[in-house]
Amino acid sequence: METSKIHVIRTGFLSTNSLAVSLGNKEVFVVDPADCKESRDENKILDYLKANKLECLGIVLTHSHFDHIMGLENLKKAFPKAPILIHQAEAEELQNPPGPMNRSLLDDFCMTYLLEPVSKLPAADILLHDKQTLECIADYGKNWTVIHTPGHTPGSICLYNQKDKILISGDTLFADGGYGRTDMYGGNYSKIAHSLAMLKVSIPSDTKVYPGHEAFGFFI
Repeated sequence: METSKIHVIRTGFLSTNSLAVSLGNKEVFVVDPADCKESRDENKILDYLKANKLECLGIVLTHSHFDHIMGLENLKKAFPKAPILIHQAEAEELQNPPGPMNRSLLDDFCMTYLLEPVSKLPAADILLHDKQTLECIADYGKNWTVIHTPGHTPGSICLYNQKDKILISGDTLFADGGYGRTDMYGGNYSKIAHSLAMLKVSIPSDTKVYPGHEAFGFFI
C-alpha cells in the first residue's frame, strides 16, 4: 500500500496506519510505529525497511496513545541515531511512561497488561511546536510542517507538505470527516472542532490525507 511518497503499513492492536515517508535517496522518516511483540507483528516495519534498503532518519509521533507508539523501542534499537519527535504538549507521556493518558486509556480498554511494555519505551529526543518544519531530520524535511491540532489529545499534530499536497493527520481527521475520540483522558471536543475548522480553511481541498487509521489517500 503506497504512493511515490508514502508507504502505509498497518500495524499494532488497532490497525494503525504506520507510515514510511520518503525523504529521497533511500531515506525515510517513520510516523507512528505501532508494531510490537504483544500484537504479534514486532518486525513488520523493520522488515519493510530492510527489504527496500531504506534508512530511517527520524520517528515522528502524531500523538502518544499506546496504539501509535508501541513500535518505538524496536525501531529505535535498529536506528539509534534516528530521533523521536513529539509535540511538546505531550512530552510527559514518554518522559516516564506510561503517562496519565496511557494509564487511563489502557484501563478503559481493559489492556493494563500493556503497562509494562509501554514503561520500557524510549523518551522523545526532539519536542515539536506549531509551524516547525522537520528540517532537523533531513534537508527534504523542510517541506513538512508541523500543525498543532489539539482535541483528540493535547499534543496531537498533523504534518503538512504543501509542495506534494499531502496531509498526515494522525487521529485528528479520518475519512468522511470523522475524527478521533474526545471523551478519553486528555480529549477536548471544543479543541478538536477548532482544529478541524482550522484545517478546512488552511489546507487546499486537493490535498491527500493519510490518517492514523482506516482509509487513506482521500482528499481533505
